[in-house]
Amino acid sequence: MALQTLVLAVLFVWIVYAAISQRLSPKAKATSSPPPIFPSWIPFASHIYGIATKGSNEYLSSLCSTQNSPIKTLKLPGMDMHLVHPLDLASMKLFTSMRHLSLMTVFRVAVGPSMGLVPASEKFLTDPDTGDFKRGLSKLFNGELRNMDNLKKYAGQMDAVIDEYWNETAPKHDSVSEVGLGSWTFDFLSRSMGDVFWGEEGPFKEKEFRDSLRIFIQNLETLRNPIPWLVPSEIRSARESVRDKISQNTENESYGNQEKQGLTLFAKLASLYESLDIPHEGFTDCHLTAIVGLMSNVINIMVWAMCEVVSSPKLSASLLAEIEAVVNDSSTNVIIEVDHLRCSCPLLVATWYELLRTYGDAPVARGVYENSLFGDKYQLKKGSILMSPIHLHNFDKDIWGEDVELFRPSRFLEKGEIDQDLVKHLNVFGLPGMHQCPGRYLALNLTVGLLAKCLLTFEITPTPAEALGKGVVPARKDTMLGLPALSRDPMVHLKRRERIEGVHLLFDNVKPGW
Repeated sequence: MALQTLVLAVLFVWIVYAAISQRLSPKAKATSSPPPIFPSWIPFASHIYGIATKGSNEYLSSLCSTQNSPIKTLKLPGMDMHLVHPLDLASMKLFTSMRHLSLMTVFRVAVGPSMGLVPASEKFLTDPDTGDFKRGLSKLFNGELRNMDNLKKYAGQMDAVIDEYWNETAPKHDSVSEVGLGSWTFDFLSRSMGDVFWGEEGPFKEKEFRDSLRIFIQNLETLRNPIPWLVPSEIRSARESVRDKISQNTENESYGNQEKQGLTLFAKLASLYESLDIPHEGFTDCHLTAIVGLMSNVINIMVWAMCEVVSSPKLSASLLAEIEAVVNDSSTNVIIEVDHLRCSCPLLVATWYELLRTYGDAPVARGVYENSLFGDKYQLKKGSILMSPIHLHNFDKDIWGEDVELFRPSRFLEKGEIDQDLVKHLNVFGLPGMHQCPGRYLALNLTVGLLAKCLLTFEITPTPAEALGKGVVPARKDTMLGLPALSRDPMVHLKRRERIEGVHLLFDNVKPGW
């Protein structure tokens, strides 16, 4: 009897345990499986070749366009990359609602080897989106860049630095300079942004540093090559020079004259690193992350704006006529209210939107920092990447028309006004429900204002042998995260307009929005 009671008790405990285990386990556990895999005729090889020859954005987009499941996996050495089609709304909703994702992890995985990131920063640059470092960064950047008073201050200071730079370097009224359009634009923007955000005593005041920075951050994909001697020495040297200079300025706390500038953005970032006990040897990595995230995208979209406008005499003339009609000022020193440009220059604003559509098509990606399920069906392992190639959305003919490959700002105009319904299709600053880029207001106002400033100040024409003069814009070069860079630097002639002594931008009345 005692034995029978013991057996019944053991049986009862087993049944209860099984029931509780079944109840506590995810319903989909028994039926979940890894996502299907994109085939490769030799493991990894065809994918690596495709990325190397087409560029990561184009190749990933071409793969994703063929998938017939909500999610599909691209296997690369040491990494699983899960692709979600941006036009599959149900799957995108699953993507944006997922937990256990990290934006910082993607940055570390994607560009860590390229940037020479060190172990001291790894803990922080793999922080989940809910972690202290990521939340601290978001709070700081949103407070600095989405606050309209700060935006007005920063944009106004940048305009003043650009005036100073042009007075020092640009040709006088009776002369013409030949410059690389991309490097010239990069230089005056990095000088002004560095002066304002890092501080006037920082490394950005040095031309050699700015040149090295341009070579470095515009060749991140090249620097990913695991065989160092296949990377041109100029690019490797530029990376080391930039890292050394940032490390030196960080160690010396050379951010700016605090009495004159107050605490700059990068000085505040350094204080954040201190508060989170980030080792000092990791500061350089964290600062580089901020430079690439904040500066390179603003600079690259302005570079593409200059290339597209200079390559099209019709667009250039139309924009200049629209801007001059708004300015309507016979003074040699022109003053422009940027908010007035936004309200009264629809073609200029449409050009901004077309730039976003054409060049703001970098994939939206997050790292998976815990084993997870996608839609209760597909297993995603810790350390993998979840990604959606936005290029497929930005170049979808059903949304934008048959001529999606053309740069045509007028697609955003309806009866001479901005077509707001079409603008709503742009997802370039982050997907609904996910983190939105805090610099989007600054990027809009700077691009619109500086494009008008350049057109009013200079006559910019391609050199006789330059393909830009035939309407051929340089090919894109992926930077792996954010906007692409130029594959080559088009040469142009730069000449000051006869009547104009200076063009000054006012940001006093700018409003939120992009």
